[in-house]
Amino acid sequence: MSNLLRSDFYRLFKSKSFYICTAVVLFFSALTIFMLDWASNLASGEGNAMDATLFYKDGITYGMTAFASGNLQMILAIVTAIFVTAEFAHGTMKNVVSKGFSKIQIYLSKLITMIAATYMIILATLIVGTICATIVTGTLGDFTGEYVSLLLKTAGIELLLNAALTAVFVLVAMFIRNLGGVIAFNIIGIMSIGQLLFTILEYIVRSKIKFSEFSLTYNISFYLGNTADTGDYLRSILVGLIFLIVCTALGIFTFIKSDVK
Repeated sequence: MSNLLRSDFYRLFKSKSFYICTAVVLFFSALTIFMLDWASNLASGEGNAMDATLFYKDGITYGMTAFASGNLQMILAIVTAIFVTAEFAHGTMKNVVSKGFSKIQIYLSKLITMIAATYMIILATLIVGTICATIVTGTLGDFTGEYVSLLLKTAGIELLLNAALTAVFVLVAMFIRNLGGVIAFNIIGIMSIGQLLFTILEYIVRSKIKFSEFSLTYNISFYLGNTADTGDYLRSILVGLIFLIVCTALGIFTFIKSDVK
């Protein structure tokens, strides 16, 4: 397992697409807050009351949006698709399997590597976003004990949820194995239609069951601008764990039963 992880992390850090995609996310993270500041200054010049700080009061508040950024999730879908499908396209996956490595270990190695890549991109985006927003708002944030506790709880929940989302992306990549198909399904199917399915289920039962609250995308975005209570944290933990465990189990089962060519 350790040899597989070393090999996968070596491939990840040698991958140009990983650095390019990360740079794209960082660029848009910085651009967004500066564009908000530009728009607020423009509106103020025309006599309209608008201030960028109405959207984000300090640097860390904006930096925390990295966990639920739509741009970042799209990039994660692309990075996962490129990394996983490359081995099938180049035939190296067959070589790994022929060396006697367990398919369970191979799958888990890919999943762990992609979760690590997800966390690295999120961390980089959080840092860059916080720095840029601090420049715009003029303040990093008021780090009281209660606020720091809230940040840590939110970060922990978001890391679990994003790991679960990565598990979904890896499952799709291991099942479809075609780069274009995986990217299309991840972006259109998972990120767009996926949330709609939960909403449709909720409509069918006439909102007697809040199905939409149990989707990954809902829980990932919930902690931006909402005051969470214990029930929200428990729901998000359960959603994250269920998606992570079920998608990993399905992925391993599918990979074991499939032929690697």
